[in-house]
Amino acid sequence: MNNGDIIRLDYTLWTVEQDKEEIYDTTIEQVAKDNGIHDPNRRYAPEVIILGKKMVLEALENEIMKSDVGKEYDVLLEPSQAYGARNPSLLKIHSYKDFEKNKITPEVGKFVTINGMTGKVLSISPGRILVDYNNPLAGKKLHYKFVVREIVEGIENKTLALIESSYGRDMNEFKVKDFEDHIEIILAESCKYRNEWITAKYFLVGTLRDYTNKELRFIEIYEPKKEEKKEEQKQENAEKENVEKIENKN
Repeated sequence: MNNGDIIRLDYTLWTVEQDKEEIYDTTIEQVAKDNGIHDPNRRYAPEVIILGKKMVLEALENEIMKSDVGKEYDVLLEPSQAYGARNPSLLKIHSYKDFEKNKITPEVGKFVTINGMTGKVLSISPGRILVDYNNPLAGKKLHYKFVVREIVEGIENKTLALIESSYGRDMNEFKVKDFEDHIEIILAESCKYRNEWITAKYFLVGTLRDYTNKELRFIEIYEPKKEEKKEEQKQENAEKENVEKIENKN
């Protein structure tokens, strides 16, 4: 595999402490169910990765680059190869006013974002709340089991994969057509009212330019109002009835 390749990657991740492994994340729904970490709101599917874009840990990416499609691999990463050691200075004490100002209800175990930093609430006591801004995987040894399911080929498939990576909603509604001088992208209905699409489109345009010199055209389709459709249907039915009456008379 090479830098710039777009792949679909299935993986399961465990944390390792004192030779004891605990499952942390997976892209495979049945594995999540079997291990009690299933999230009904999550879309389980192989993750779209662009090699060379630092979308995964460097040590993991190095192993992916050497792998074969369809073959399962195990990788063990030391903290220095993953998210580094824990930093005590990232343990911060906040007042209740900090949470009120950000309209956050403090709860132990809850992830919060304050002053642009995201951390986990460790404890709550009178007048103070302790938040850990270390990466949840900092200081931990990691065990990955991964399979490259596919190297995405063809500009139409690459476009859909990049939409999946950046937007990830209503994928069955997107349509991509590759013409001689341009690429036509018919948008899903949800793009009309979700702010996430604005960011996703910016990423998509910037990334697709690495794979094609063609013009990119985004198309939104607006269907007629239901009332108009009903009126058209009534008119069609009336015309059919008139035809049938004339045929019966004859």
